[in-house]
Amino acid sequence: MESPSKLMAMSSRRDTLMILASTRDILSSLPDQIIYHIFSFLGANDTARLGVVSKRFNQLCTSSPYLNFVADFDSEYSDPSCLRTRYVDFCSYVNKVLRWREKTGGGLQRLHVHWCSCKQRRFDIGETAVNSWFTIATKCGVEELDMLVHVDPWRGYSLPGCVYNCESLRALKLNLQMGRFNFRVVGWDWLKDLWLDSVTVEDIDFGQRISEWCKSLKRLTLEDVDGISGGLNMTTSSLEELTISGCDFGFTVGNFNISSSSFKALTIYRCQFKAQRHVNLNCPSLENLTVHDSEFGKCFLCKISCESLEKLRVCGSSFLEACHFRIACPYVGQVMISSCRFAGTCVLNINCFSLQDLTVSECNFSSLGSALQYLPPVKDFQADQRLRRHIIVKAAKLEKLNISSSDEYSYEFPLKIDAPNLKVLWWAGDPVDFGFLKQDMFMSLTSARIYIEPSCKHKSVESDRHCKRSKSLIYCAAKLLQCLSEARFLRINTWPIEIFFMQNDYPIVFKNLQNLVLLSDGSLADQIPSIASFLKEMPNLKKLIISCFDKSHELSDPNLISFLGLNSRSFNVTEVSRDLKIVKIEAVQAQQCMQNDGRRRLKL
Repeated sequence: MESPSKLMAMSSRRDTLMILASTRDILSSLPDQIIYHIFSFLGANDTARLGVVSKRFNQLCTSSPYLNFVADFDSEYSDPSCLRTRYVDFCSYVNKVLRWREKTGGGLQRLHVHWCSCKQRRFDIGETAVNSWFTIATKCGVEELDMLVHVDPWRGYSLPGCVYNCESLRALKLNLQMGRFNFRVVGWDWLKDLWLDSVTVEDIDFGQRISEWCKSLKRLTLEDVDGISGGLNMTTSSLEELTISGCDFGFTVGNFNISSSSFKALTIYRCQFKAQRHVNLNCPSLENLTVHDSEFGKCFLCKISCESLEKLRVCGSSFLEACHFRIACPYVGQVMISSCRFAGTCVLNINCFSLQDLTVSECNFSSLGSALQYLPPVKDFQADQRLRRHIIVKAAKLEKLNISSSDEYSYEFPLKIDAPNLKVLWWAGDPVDFGFLKQDMFMSLTSARIYIEPSCKHKSVESDRHCKRSKSLIYCAAKLLQCLSEARFLRINTWPIEIFFMQNDYPIVFKNLQNLVLLSDGSLADQIPSIASFLKEMPNLKKLIISCFDKSHELSDPNLISFLGLNSRSFNVTEVSRDLKIVKIEAVQAQQCMQNDGRRRLKL
């Protein structure tokens, strides 16, 4: 009699075989078109391994409309004999599969051939072999061509005429590993997607040729393309997406003009514009514009006239001289400028009706050289013609402004904001020169969240105070607090309050302020006199919250209300946290109203 353990093992094996059999039956029962679709997601190596599983899979792999051929070289193929063997085997295999496909008359949706760069150029696939593969692919009605090969840098490479005449072709991706591409198109009306990667195009009229010859082109990607130094000018009715990545436009002065009725998205990533550049976008259907990790060496002027633009993002880029953004987009909702470096004047001129969110975060408004190049702040903006670096924001319909600064020398750069309908202001980081802010600029302000403090640190309190005075931040802090006087809700740290009362005895009137949150990051005992002076002119204050970073025993003092200069009959301490870091103080009238509301609810 069989042992129980052996019976369990036999039963487990039968179950495993049944599962494998059922899995094989399910896969084999699928139609060929579904299996081909699964193959389209596999890489070349995975497809090759799958072809040796069974005869049916071998037939499916060779007859699949998605052909992938990839040869990648590493250290083990550094020997010339190994390279020669692999070169011959690779070319023979590709020729065999394509010849068989041509003989059987099977269709071809995608041909993917990547012969990655090897160390010895004599084993690079030549133009003759590549053109022969293209010829067979076009005869099979190929829809997508993806080719990565190395070509002779002196002769360059020209596509065979069969590629230009292939009416089934919809997408072309070409990587010549920085080889020269001889673009000789006389008509390519059916191509919809063109991707040029690591090629050299020595044609100053490249953009215009694309516009004239590719009448149906919807997506154009230029990645690490060299030779388009004169600019890029395109006038097309079909182009929808343009992505430019890793391109160097050199020192030649030129323009960047795009005019398209169907253009929807523009992305500029890791590009260098070393000469003066004017960007003009006349695209009524443009929805998204993103500039990321790029460098602009000379004066940069960007004019955007797009009725459908919704989002504008400029991130991680450097502007070595003056830059000016003129945005005439009535329906843009969000403008974000983050992690950028501005060495010259930065002007944002936004003319729109629906802008809801303008965010300027983690930007460095300073020279890229030594800090000694900074200009001192001046009181008369018009009189001093030496002043070049400043921040200007103009937006008539702007309702929300979010700014984060992280430069310890940003106090030397004046900020000018013209946003009469601004309702929400968030500001964090280092202070800037608020001297040009006017109190009537923020008449519509309802909510403000402020946390500004210089990033420079000093060992002693005396040296810290001397640094504050030498940087003229007292005047800047006063202008900032005056501009916030119309807010109903204010969340602010104590640093600007302390700075203001270092040389000012008269408090600022906050006639509309109802809720105030004070953030204390130092000794509350030392800050209480400044806080008391700050609270003097707040006739409508209903709720006060003081939040300390460190434990503060002053919050539990029964005389806290008096220390803050408040009337003990008008205000009560409603809550003190157990860790003595947060205290809530409410007006008696507001507290009674809340109690009455609670009683009414109980009666109901």
